[in-house]
Formats: sequence, C-alpha cells, structure tokens
Amino acid sequence: MPILLTCAVAAQQPEMPPAQVQIALAEERLMAPVIDVTGTVISLNDSSIATEVEGKLTSIANVGTLVKTNDVIATIDDRLLAVALRQAKAALKRLEADMIFRTEEVKRFQDLADKNNASQSRLQEVIAQRAMVEQDIEDARARVERAEGDLALTRIRAPFPGMVVERLANAGEYLNIGADVVRLVDTEHLEIAMPAPIAILSYLKEGAEVSVRSGEEVNNLPIRTVVPVGDMVSRMVEVRLTASNTPWIIGTPVTVSLPRATASTGIAVPRDAVVLKGGSMFFFKVKSDNTAERITADLRNAIGLWVPVKNGVSAGDRVVIRGAERLQPGQSVMVTEPPSR
Repeated sequence: MPILLTCAVAAQQPEMPPAQVQIALAEERLMAPVIDVTGTVISLNDSSIATEVEGKLTSIANVGTLVKTNDVIATIDDRLLAVALRQAKAALKRLEADMIFRTEEVKRFQDLADKNNASQSRLQEVIAQRAMVEQDIEDARARVERAEGDLALTRIRAPFPGMVVERLANAGEYLNIGADVVRLVDTEHLEIAMPAPIAILSYLKEGAEVSVRSGEEVNNLPIRTVVPVGDMVSRMVEVRLTASNTPWIIGTPVTVSLPRATASTGIAVPRDAVVLKGGSMFFFKVKSDNTAERITADLRNAIGLWVPVKNGVSAGDRVVIRGAERLQPGQSVMVTEPPSR
C-alpha cells in the first residue's frame, strides 16, 4: 500500500518546463585553417610636428587637444619676420619705381634713335638696364613671397586631424628650424600591423577578411596590404589590416587569425554555441522533437567566429547559442527567439 501511494504522488508532480534557449543555424561555409599571430593597433599618421622657422615659442596646444587639419597647434613670435616682410615689400616698391623710370628712358632713347639723335649703343644700354631691373623685381617678389611664407609658418598648423599626445617644447623656449614642438597622432585612421610567416604569403590576399580578437571583442577586418619583403632573420613579412571602425585604441594588442592553407567547404557552427565545461568542449543541437543532443566540438579548430564540425550536424540544423550551460542531453527546449541573421 505505501508503494502505491508513492507512485500516485509522483504521477501528480508536474514535469520540468522546457529550457528556454536561443538558437542559430549550422552552415556550410568556405573556411581555411588558420595560424594566430600577434599584432598591434597603430595610427596611420603619427608625427612629431616641427617648426620651420626659428623664434620664441609663444603658445602651444595642451596634451589631449583634438584638432582638425590646418588648426593652429602652436605659434612662434613673428615680430622679426614681420619686419623682414616690410623690408622686402619696400625693396620691391623701390625697384618698381625704378622700372617706371627705365621704361620711360627706353622710350626717350628710342625716339632719339629714330631721329638719329642718339646712338644705337646707348639705346641698347638703356634697354639692358631695364632688363636688369626687371630681373631685380622678380628677385624682390620672390623675397616678398618667402617673407610672407615665413610669417605664415609662425602659426604651426596640424597637417592632419588628430590629438596632441605629447608636448615636445614649452612656451617661452627659443626654437631653431627643425625643432620638434608636439607629437600629433591621428586617432581615427587606424591600422593593425603584424608579422606573418613567409610560408603563408600565398594565402594572404588584399581585401580578404580575417578574424581579429582582443579580449572578448572579435571583429572581421580586411587585409589592406601585404608587404612582400621578408626579414632575413625572422623570415616574416608585414601585414596591415584596416581598423578604423573598431573600438580599439592605438597600442592595443590583438590576435589575428591568418589563413595557412587553401580554403575548403565544411559544416560549421557559431563559436557562441560551444560550451567549455569540466575540460570538455561541446554544443547542443536541437532535434526535430525539440530535445537537446550533445555533440563534441573543438575550439582549437575555430576559424574566426565559426567552429568546423566533422560529424553529427548538417547545414540548417539548429544549435543552441544561449542557454546551453545548464542543458542536459535529451532535455526538452523552447526557442525564445528566432536566429538572428
């Protein structure tokens, strides 16, 4: 009698509700084995901006200042250069006044020569003098142009947009031509630079996307260029990736997965589906009766955001990407959201 009572009570207990999960679909993908290399986020433009004129530094931008192209980042005392410009302009005006006299003199001697009242040699002499003044005027105009340019260079401008990350001089210092003033770094146009073995050079194609990881952040970025010059010691070539639209800052270390063999077609599941538990790697496939089936996986074979699977899964099969941590083989599941594509 006690046994019958126990069975009756057990029959009355409600079944466990299905586990709520989110799923994605296994896909047939063209993938290649990869090799992981270490790279660094760098700026496309990272320059020490120098002065092109000498003088006392009167102002300089603070560290952390964001500037646009042609914004003033420092100024040099322009007093002496302004004086030089006024002197150059004055010399030009004197020569232009002399040119008026020389031109009239040529006309006068031309009239006299036409009437045989002046020799041809004297006419040629005044014409030559006018020509020399013309060249003096050209020289004076060049001096004015140079003085104007030097005066403009007292306002040191940013050659590209970026941030002032270091002051290499301070206000009040006297700087000679070529002295560094600030370090300016472009924080928008970024690249990832990394060494790659020469042996995989034939598999690296410009424009091809590769997986890049830093911490939990993963991005697929295109190869901008491969420099086909290997280092004689390390047997490496340099590879550059475009990284302007990533959240990483300059100097961030990243791990890049580069192809090391010819791509082949196979079945793969998203990396998010793989569960690491008790030293095992596996994922769950949702069968047609909405129960979970456990299948072994190997993240060491992961290619970017996808993990190739040899057996147990076909293209289009549903795999759990959220909620798999507490699932048990054979447990019923309820899909809460459609696969995001």
